[in-house]
Amino acid sequence: MSTVSRFWINSLLMAVPFALLATALSAADIHVAPGGKSDGDGTRAKPYDLATVFAGKGVQPGDTVLLKGGRYDGAMTNTDKGIPSRVPFEPKLKGSPDKPIIVTSAPGEWAHLNGTVQITDCDYTHFVRLEIGDLDWDPMQEKHVNDTAVNATKGQDVKLVNCNVFGGTMGIGAWSSARGLELYGNLIHDFGYLVRDPSDPAKRKGRGHGHAYYAQNEDGTKVFQNNIAYRGCGWNVHIYTQGGQIRGFDVIENICYIAGAFTEGQTMDNYLVYGKPPADRIRLIGNVGYQPSDAEKWRPNARLANVYDTPVNGVAVVQDNYLMGAFWGLSLAKWRDITVTGNRIWCTGVFMEISSAGTGSGAGVQPDMPDLKGYHVDKNTYIDNGRTGAFYYGNKESKKDDELIGFAQWQALGLDKGSTLQPGKNGRPAGAKTFVFPNRYEKGRANVAIFAWDGQPSVDVDLSTALADGRRYKIYNCLDVNQTLAKATPVLAGSLAGSPSRSP
Repeated sequence: MSTVSRFWINSLLMAVPFALLATALSAADIHVAPGGKSDGDGTRAKPYDLATVFAGKGVQPGDTVLLKGGRYDGAMTNTDKGIPSRVPFEPKLKGSPDKPIIVTSAPGEWAHLNGTVQITDCDYTHFVRLEIGDLDWDPMQEKHVNDTAVNATKGQDVKLVNCNVFGGTMGIGAWSSARGLELYGNLIHDFGYLVRDPSDPAKRKGRGHGHAYYAQNEDGTKVFQNNIAYRGCGWNVHIYTQGGQIRGFDVIENICYIAGAFTEGQTMDNYLVYGKPPADRIRLIGNVGYQPSDAEKWRPNARLANVYDTPVNGVAVVQDNYLMGAFWGLSLAKWRDITVTGNRIWCTGVFMEISSAGTGSGAGVQPDMPDLKGYHVDKNTYIDNGRTGAFYYGNKESKKDDELIGFAQWQALGLDKGSTLQPGKNGRPAGAKTFVFPNRYEKGRANVAIFAWDGQPSVDVDLSTALADGRRYKIYNCLDVNQTLAKATPVLAGSLAGSPSRSP
């Protein structure tokens, strides 16, 4: 049975996920089971335990490690405060460029690594179709301590593909020394930690920390593609540094929404590229971002800016993104060469800013304005939100209403000359908009986003790019996935019949 990964948004917000499978030619299949033994032989009859295989025993380049479905518990220890904590799984696996090692759930099953994974000694290894997350995740860190769910600190050309990641102080750490890292088709949710507000007995207030991705890079390019991130304590895509580097990122066809929503009243960025050193070689292409809250009006939906001071960033492309919600749509700081085209933006306040002190940057008033000769901003679509001044070009972090400009004044700066400001409906979008992102590693899987701005009870969505006629499918709501997928129930099942499917 094929499964369509599925996420849908109406005028408020709802969502949905998937199933998966990646294939590779392998020298051998090595079997692992929750009840496996260190003295097994890796066959289906005598499987290894996970620790033995993660230590590299019997695993050669090109092998496929098949984890039988079930729960693999990380070892427990105590902190110096006596609070329980899990010891991370640390795979030590070495594939080769032409013979990667595949670590995946057995066909038709789900293996759950109950804890966290530290990737410190892996090369050319692909982790595919696994569930990784601590079922005892405590965002207050009072009863149980968590690490980052998947933390990649070293290694060459490691991939995390079509995994379900949750329950860590962050979702995924992707650091500069993890070279050539690819994160594809993953579901990242319910992550981070909260700084407790003593006045809040429900423990849902105060700033949330921890991100779906916390990423830095120096050499080569990291790829984040076709992932879904939501309902964490902090930001979603968080490409950030003060002392490291943020050079070389492809952020393509992801769905990010309700960033920071685990904390009551909090609004966080869905997409952030933000550092003290300049960013360079950034591509933000074809993504969906939805932030229904504008409670914290200094938080943009997407931000490519700088913190504290304002160096000139290098080259970036921001193209064909669908950015809906928040108070600020797209915040840009100084760039030597940046192309912003084909985007569709709606927010409650300022569609786009180009500022030497981007919103929320902490940079204060700057002595100069960005040089617009390197900004290629055109062929974008803005949906009227009812504000007469919905653009900003300046040098301040704190914007005053009388500093905001209208669309005609923005175009007079040489920006968006071929772009359009479309009428909205009561200051917001109208109609329906759908997205289908087929999964390149698993035929029959896709992420789907549906915006039903008028509150329609159902919307037509064309699944033919992901499914052939007659193939059966299941649709899941991502918001029903709190931990493992086994606990989620499809909201719709059927067979593709050659015409758009009617989604509730």
